[in-house]
Amino acid sequence: MKQITDLLNNSYDFWNMQKYLTEMFECIPNNQELFNKKFILLHINCHTHNEEQYYFPAEIAALEFNLLNGVSRTYHQIIGLSKIYPRGFAGGMRQFSDEFHQISCWHEHPDDYQNILMEFTNFIKDGTNHADLQEGKLDLPYLYTVESDICTNMMITKSSLERLYSTAFPNVDAEHLKAIFKIGSIERLLLEIKKKLNLHLDQRNLRSGMSVHDILESEMYGQGLGCMYHEIRDIAFKCSKARILQWMSNICIHINTYTGLQLVPGKHIAVQLRDGSRMIVENEDLPLSKQDLKLEIN
Repeated sequence: MKQITDLLNNSYDFWNMQKYLTEMFECIPNNQELFNKKFILLHINCHTHNEEQYYFPAEIAALEFNLLNGVSRTYHQIIGLSKIYPRGFAGGMRQFSDEFHQISCWHEHPDDYQNILMEFTNFIKDGTNHADLQEGKLDLPYLYTVESDICTNMMITKSSLERLYSTAFPNVDAEHLKAIFKIGSIERLLLEIKKKLNLHLDQRNLRSGMSVHDILESEMYGQGLGCMYHEIRDIAFKCSKARILQWMSNICIHINTYTGLQLVPGKHIAVQLRDGSRMIVENEDLPLSKQDLKLEIN
């Protein structure tokens, strides 16, 4: 019964998301406004036990960007579960983490859940305070992630954030939590951008070529773009931060192919460093020269 209820709830959420995207893009008057419009991308690696449908964030990465300027700011946090993970789930959760992100539920990581939630929601919407979180009085913007991937999807992403919230603030009503985090499809976001730019590409004529998901995943990002935890283990490609930088960059590259969008190295796309790694400047207020970035100058 719970699985049926969850399916219906998520179908309703998905319909609302599509309606929101359609109406939002209808209100964007021209390409200049579209290029300046900011969006937030999200990827979460979870402490996961699929059989029990247990999902808790192990790593959260979020990124704000627009088409004109690329990245404006990022958020990243690894989250521990060692003190509270369900002991009967440990084997399955360890197997999942070993395969997908290597953040074990047994290891010590930051676990001040109230502070983590405060920092994350403040990144999403500046000005969020402790009272807002305690009372569940939040009106957050949409966060865009992949509809479905080998280790995550929109439902898992939403479920994990709701579990983090209920763990940090257990007195907030569970049903009320379901309205707080609005998770959007990054695939649908890209389709709406393309439609607004009159690129005339939709799911029907994508069948003979690259799908929207293929476009998002077309350039795999690794060394230099992951967090320190994944970098030192040489698995940056498994990092949530590397994934959102990958999606943002691939969106901008794809739109550049069909429009006059100017790509700025280090903002829209990664720059190559002398040690062979790559980097994107994650703060729009941090202008860097080629010398600062230690780039090869031809």
